[in-house]
Amino acid sequence: MATGNTSYSTLVTTTLQDHGKKIFDAVSTNNALYWMLEKAGNIKVRAGGRTFTHPILYGTNSSFKMYSKLETIDLPVTDIVTRAEYPIKVAAGSIVLGTIDLAMNAGDREKLLDLADEKKLEAEISMTELMGDQVFADGSNAKDFDGLDFLINAAPSGQTDVGGIDASATGNEYWQNHTNTTGTAAFNTSQAGLTIMNEVLNSTTYGRQGPKAVFTTKAVYQLYELGLTSNIRYARTDLADAGFRHLQFTTMPVLFDDNATTAYMYFVDTDSLWLQVLAQANMKVTQFQLKIDQLASSALMYLAGNLTTGSRRTQGLATGITG
Repeated sequence: MATGNTSYSTLVTTTLQDHGKKIFDAVSTNNALYWMLEKAGNIKVRAGGRTFTHPILYGTNSSFKMYSKLETIDLPVTDIVTRAEYPIKVAAGSIVLGTIDLAMNAGDREKLLDLADEKKLEAEISMTELMGDQVFADGSNAKDFDGLDFLINAAPSGQTDVGGIDASATGNEYWQNHTNTTGTAAFNTSQAGLTIMNEVLNSTTYGRQGPKAVFTTKAVYQLYELGLTSNIRYARTDLADAGFRHLQFTTMPVLFDDNATTAYMYFVDTDSLWLQVLAQANMKVTQFQLKIDQLASSALMYLAGNLTTGSRRTQGLATGITG
């Protein structure tokens, strides 16, 4: 008995499939911190430079005190300004287009989606995912950003080089973030969880300076949500419109981020946490170049930057928050 191609029956051969023309993103995770840095204008584009720096005032002028009417006023020579300095890190990836694939992806009826546009979208989503991971990096890999687990550290008093400053040195307590290691699983059965959150917030607030948002894992977020079952919740329209579920703690949004470390709650002063990038290496894409030994063209997408902060005392961390 004669047979044809088993993949093509009469119906399949004679009927055009209705293919969708929108690519759905089944890759991206919940990158709340990266989104908020972008929304707050804290992605700072720099024209150039060998490193990224933050000027820091770490002391006061000792001449300012109370005097008697004719007492001599002190004239000290002050040296209380320094800089935190961060290295520039490189994030990059490639975009490859097959010459024959492009030839096949042509024609009015045949081209359902533009292959080049799809590859560009793929690269953009991949870079955004990488950035979402990197803003939580712990500094253990020299290639990685100085991410949140490095800048808001579980043991800051033992860090000897954050932005070139030794946080472990006597007198340098100003360069340590606050950490609460009490730990708890109680949000809905007692006030232990809220007590820890209040302690971290109060310990990192100095007048108008202090945390502006709380980031945690989905599991800890659910614990906090259980503790608010009978209370009114408030929503920030911009976060809701962007698709980020969130709750409120005092004046701050509480969000979950898929990159957050298990059992951690980060109290982040987004005003002093910057993602700094070089202008000429800010999500740039090189020209496509035809490979000399393959029917394919390739381009590179790259970003040169780092996560930096000029204030660690207004950043806080609670650990051991378990479900």
